[in-house]
Amino acid sequence: MKSNQTIIRKNNIEQLHFITKLLDIKDSNIQIIDIINKDTHKEIIAKLDYEAPPCPDCRSQMKKYDFQKPSKIPYLETTGMPTRILLKKRRFKCYQCLKIAVSETALDKKNHQITRIVNQKIAQNLIEKTSMTDIAHQLSISTSTVIRKLNDFRFKHDFSSLPEIMSWDEYTFTKGKMSFIAQDFEKLTIIAVLEGRTQTVIRNHFLR
Repeated sequence: MKSNQTIIRKNNIEQLHFITKLLDIKDSNIQIIDIINKDTHKEIIAKLDYEAPPCPDCRSQMKKYDFQKPSKIPYLETTGMPTRILLKKRRFKCYQCLKIAVSETALDKKNHQITRIVNQKIAQNLIEKTSMTDIAHQLSISTSTVIRKLNDFRFKHDFSSLPEIMSWDEYTFTKGKMSFIAQDFEKLTIIAVLEGRTQTVIRNHFLR
């Protein structure tokens, strides 16, 4: 007969597995350990771990080393609360060439702390013409993150003619620096996003 402790542990594992599916985290190497309900947001405690790969430099077999300090990754809201994943990533060490490598996941791009699903949500909101400030507030991210995603869009610059009426605005990008965005007033299509707002920056862009 199973003890009460065994049954509780089994139920907790099943609950965390259900939450993993609910959050649409497809990487089986990510294990959710706990969920902490804060006053203002939820924190999902998780770790990324798998078998050590060959060394990318010398091809010797690496070994498991330790875990990185948890990465704070913004995620979509859950139950109406801003949510972030605190993900500990396994590190591997090659004892031949002393190379250190960090485990990788499709959840977020290498050296980025914005998940693909949040990036997709940013793009969706931009297409729906939601304001950048509202997007940042809804997803609990900075306005500069939204701007960087906006810059990922490829604009086809055709300055042989410009809209009869243009609208433009300034916004704070990073460290208080003001930047510039212009759009077609009638069609509401974005014409340019510049990281500066000075006359020289704007003139040089449109006179290229």
